[in-house]
Amino acid sequence: MKLPSFTMSSSVLPAALLVGAMVAGATLGVGTPAHASSTGTVHTAAGVSSQYHVYDDGVDRSKAVGVVFYFDGDGQYYAQRPTTSMLRTMAARAAARNMVLVVPVAPVNRSWTSNSEAVGDWFRALAARVVAEQRADTTRIHLAGYSGGAEFISTEVLSDRAGWIRGGGSTLIGGGGVYNGRLESTPDAALRATDPTWYVGSLDSYGATQPSTWSALDAAGKGAAAYQKAGFAKADRVVLPGLHHTAYDLADLVGDDLDRLHSVPGAAPAPGTAAPTGTDVVGGYQLTGAIGRTWAALGGTAWATPVSAEYPSGHGSVYQRFEGADGRDKALYWSRATGTRVVDYGGSIGRKFAAGGYAGSYGPPLTSEKRLADGGAYQVFDASGKRTKIIWSSRTGSHAIKEYGAIGRKWAALGHERGLGYPTTDEYSTPRGMAQDYAGGRIEWNATTRAVTVTRS
Repeated sequence: MKLPSFTMSSSVLPAALLVGAMVAGATLGVGTPAHASSTGTVHTAAGVSSQYHVYDDGVDRSKAVGVVFYFDGDGQYYAQRPTTSMLRTMAARAAARNMVLVVPVAPVNRSWTSNSEAVGDWFRALAARVVAEQRADTTRIHLAGYSGGAEFISTEVLSDRAGWIRGGGSTLIGGGGVYNGRLESTPDAALRATDPTWYVGSLDSYGATQPSTWSALDAAGKGAAAYQKAGFAKADRVVLPGLHHTAYDLADLVGDDLDRLHSVPGAAPAPGTAAPTGTDVVGGYQLTGAIGRTWAALGGTAWATPVSAEYPSGHGSVYQRFEGADGRDKALYWSRATGTRVVDYGGSIGRKFAAGGYAGSYGPPLTSEKRLADGGAYQVFDASGKRTKIIWSSRTGSHAIKEYGAIGRKWAALGHERGLGYPTTDEYSTPRGMAQDYAGGRIEWNATTRAVTVTRS
């Protein structure tokens, strides 16, 4: 990525006109059909022309609609591939909060940091258009960006003439610096009350990406500090242990912030369930903090009843056990690095996790359990940067793949389960090193030569 330019240019869309467009959008859009899910819509403003994608499946327009703007990294891998599972997952997480996902495509050299002032004016005009078309509630705005996209948020979108944002937050991943120590425009009280969070891997420092003289870890620190100085009391940097520049789970990091910051409008607890306050006492067990909030968001006692207090677990995590309304044993795990996730001990993956030593061995869950297109499922666990994927299919059962090891990396490079198939064993010792068997063959690692050999069956 390139570092941003701070050369100021005259505003093509003055701030007063922008705010007026936002307010008018809530009124003028009432009789206008909201923009439906689409890709590749062209937007032209401020002498700049580019595309944007809209995802609104599952949004209930009888309730207040929010907007998530996602700015992809330099190179625009996902923005140029609007049907990828990452964007579909992010859209589903947004829809669960009754928010539309909008993905602008960087207009200049596939980089947000080229000619950022003109591109900023282009985006502010696009934001006015989206708010009007979507009849959006500007107290429910969320900015999300990765790498160069995070830089664009920190140096332009949130920094300059951002008074149109009346509430919400920002998720800045793998970047988001402020290099002159100050914001471009003075933020008002409503903007300062929003919650920007910088997420950056402990290994995402100098040399982790291009240019090698730029450090996402350093940039995130400078960005959070500048916004704290500007009065953003909730601004914070979260360092994720063991992650490098290409290892972020973008959809879940954004989705978890949406769950944390944006409630579903008009939502009420189901009859006969505990109210979702996050500070409930049920059956003598208190539900507080992130675990309590997640329990409430999942439906309270309609989802599960606590059967233990909250206890510390492995790799900086805590957990609480529950009996599910479906009769299955479950737990909610939380750590600062992974957020809050469910482990279903009644399922094959959960039983494998328990048999292998719980979070003390595998670490807390980094993802929820996810289904694969062929009917399989997996869940990823993070032991202080060492990630293990427990993957299941009806034919092979559940087995662990060490994503941080040579065998796991080779399996992934071959195409995951679509390449050599699902694992049929865990890793095991051989006279020469370690090996793991798969439905389509075997991968062996030689401890002496460090060579990795693939044998197909």
